[in-house]
Amino acid sequence: MSKVADTYWNSISRRTNRNRKRTKSAAKSKGTTPQWFIFTVIVSLTFMLCLAINFRAFSEMRQQSNERSQLSASIEQLTTENLVLEQEIKNLKGDPRTIEREARKIGMSRPNEKVLVPIY
Repeated sequence: MSKVADTYWNSISRRTNRNRKRTKSAAKSKGTTPQWFIFTVIVSLTFMLCLAINFRAFSEMRQQSNERSQLSASIEQLTTENLVLEQEIKNLKGDPRTIEREARKIGMSRPNEKVLVPIY
C-alpha cells in the first residue's frame, strides 16, 4: 500500500508543480514591467532633473550679470559726478573768478560797488 500511496502522491505533486510553473511564468509576463522600461524611466528622470538644475543656474547667472552691468553703469556715473565735484571744490578754493561768481550769486559785492537790482 505504501507504493501505491507514494505513486499517487508523487503524481499529484508533479501536477501541482507544473501548474505552479505555469502560473509563475504567466505572472511574470503579465504583472511585471520589463527592465528596459525601468531603466528608461530612471534615465529620463535623471535627465529632467539635470536639465532643471542647469536651467535654474543659468537663470540666476543671467540675473546676476544684468545686476552687475547696472551696478557698473551706476559706479561709472558716480565716479564722473565725483570728479566734477572735486574740480568744483578745487576751483572754489583757489580760483578768484569762481569765488567772485559764487559770491555774487548769494548777493555779495565788493566794497564801494553799486549793485543794480532788477525790478520784475
